[in-house]
Amino acid sequence: METLISVLIFLTFTSLLVLKVNKSSRHQKRPNLLNRFKKKFRNKSHLRERLSEEFQNSLLADPESNITIGSWYSEEELREKADIHRARLSKFGRSKMNGEMLFLGPKGGVYKLTIEGKKKYV
Repeated sequence: METLISVLIFLTFTSLLVLKVNKSSRHQKRPNLLNRFKKKFRNKSHLRERLSEEFQNSLLADPESNITIGSWYSEEELREKADIHRARLSKFGRSKMNGEMLFLGPKGGVYKLTIEGKKKYV
């Protein structure tokens, strides 16, 4: 009888100990996840990506804003700017690139207006 009681007490304590260890290990994971989340938003590359996305969205929304294309840009940046230019042409029918306003013609050609008001296809 005494042995049975001591075994029950031992099992109770071990089960409580196991539950406490599991509970504490779950709480340790949460701060790690939270720290990883905070670290992601403090990361400079993430901030650069967000600023780049916001800038691209502002360029897409306004066909009057100038898109500068130069030889010093990387190929990826040039592709992004060209895609933005094409998207503005298809959406608004006009887009400003390197200080010149370009228009989308009725048959799909791209032209700019000369000083005399004539269309010069590019």
